[in-house]
Amino acid sequence: MKKTITTIIVDDESNSIATLSKDLENYPEIQIIETTTSVEKAKKIIVQHQPDLLFLDIEMPKMNGFELLHEIRTLIHPEMYIVFYSAYDKYVLEALRSSAFDYLMKPYLPEELSAIIERIKMQPEKERTNIEQSILRLMKNDKKFALQTISGLLFLKASEVLCFQYIDGFRSWQITMTDLSVQKLRTGIIAKDLLAFSPSFMQINQECILNVDYISSIENKTLKCILYPPFNDLDIHASRRYYSKLKEQLEIL
Repeated sequence: MKKTITTIIVDDESNSIATLSKDLENYPEIQIIETTTSVEKAKKIIVQHQPDLLFLDIEMPKMNGFELLHEIRTLIHPEMYIVFYSAYDKYVLEALRSSAFDYLMKPYLPEELSAIIERIKMQPEKERTNIEQSILRLMKNDKKFALQTISGLLFLKASEVLCFQYIDGFRSWQITMTDLSVQKLRTGIIAKDLLAFSPSFMQINQECILNVDYISSIENKTLKCILYPPFNDLDIHASRRYYSKLKEQLEIL
């Protein structure tokens, strides 16, 4: 790799940026060209400067790091070395291990940062995995995807989702998992965003998106959705409008 490694740091916490910037001073080959706490600014400067190295926080207001990268994936050079860094638990790290991206867990040890810098220096750009392909693989239906809840970033598979329900009082969606645990999602997420995660997610009425893999049948008269056990006691109904769309999508005669 070339001698100078141009670097951008994106983190919504200025203290974290300051700490990482200071630690990177120990590596003369690292040249920090920009830092920002703003997601919108991050998109602009990453595309503008095309850094060799990007440190990208996972959880940020309005948009998480995966969503940000997904938005600009076609606008950045494919050999950019991306390090997601976060205070998240092992489940997030397991998802990243299965991808082509590197990661640094906060708070990190000096030797952990050093190992990342060494990996960057040792790996030729031509041998790196294409970013666009990698981010798409990370967000594929059979991989874990990320959802922003009111308490943090949730990593899950489509098969772990039973349904999404819109709660008028909170003006936001909540997710019900197959273990029947419930979490409220961040305000601003719309039905279209949720439906895009998996073809198994289908809207059955104005306020419910259901994982159709768990539907056993739908009653003709009441449009009640009969789910497979152990969810068969849940009272979920489709609306006439969405039932017609559901039949079209599933090619029901």
